[in-house]
Amino acid sequence: MNKKIGLCLWVGSILLSSLFCGANPVNPTTTPTIELPSTATSIPIPPAPISTPANLPDSGELRNLVEYANALNPWLTQAGEILEQDAQILEEAEGGNDTVLCDGRLEQDNLSMKMIVDQIQLLSPPPEAAVIHELLLESGQAWTEALDHVEEFCDSDNQLYKIPAILKYWEAATKLQDAWNRFWILMVAKGLEDWVQR
Repeated sequence: MNKKIGLCLWVGSILLSSLFCGANPVNPTTTPTIELPSTATSIPIPPAPISTPANLPDSGELRNLVEYANALNPWLTQAGEILEQDAQILEEAEGGNDTVLCDGRLEQDNLSMKMIVDQIQLLSPPPEAAVIHELLLESGQAWTEALDHVEEFCDSDNQLYKIPAILKYWEAATKLQDAWNRFWILMVAKGLEDWVQR
């Protein structure tokens, strides 16, 4: 998953070139400049254990954290797959190939991501994971907003819709990275990493 987040941040740089390539700015002598927010630096994720412990921790608090983490995992795996697919689409858009942004694949992925955000929203995080949970929801929301702006661009051919798309994409990427950093710091601090599905 950490590699997929890295991919998400890498695609941000592609977006900067691909979404503005072929743009027709109001003043042709200037190009739009965007001040991007700083990205969260990834922390190493502990390697998966040789075997998962047979029983959940005795403490109810720790058991709740493990159950939450493992309930979250399938949705995050799907979200990672969507990010990977979209990274390939956005890479195809390099060099001003706007048609790939509007061929329906991003629109379908947007619907899928909205469903994933809805499913994550149904989970009840333990108090220690509340900030992580909120960051994941905000990341998913920002990603869908980014793709909404891409759809607006496709409907209108107005290049200005690409600016909020880029900003929302970077917001999604940095919040996702921040959430995963906090998640693994919490798991390691509580000694729960061996129970968490990879």
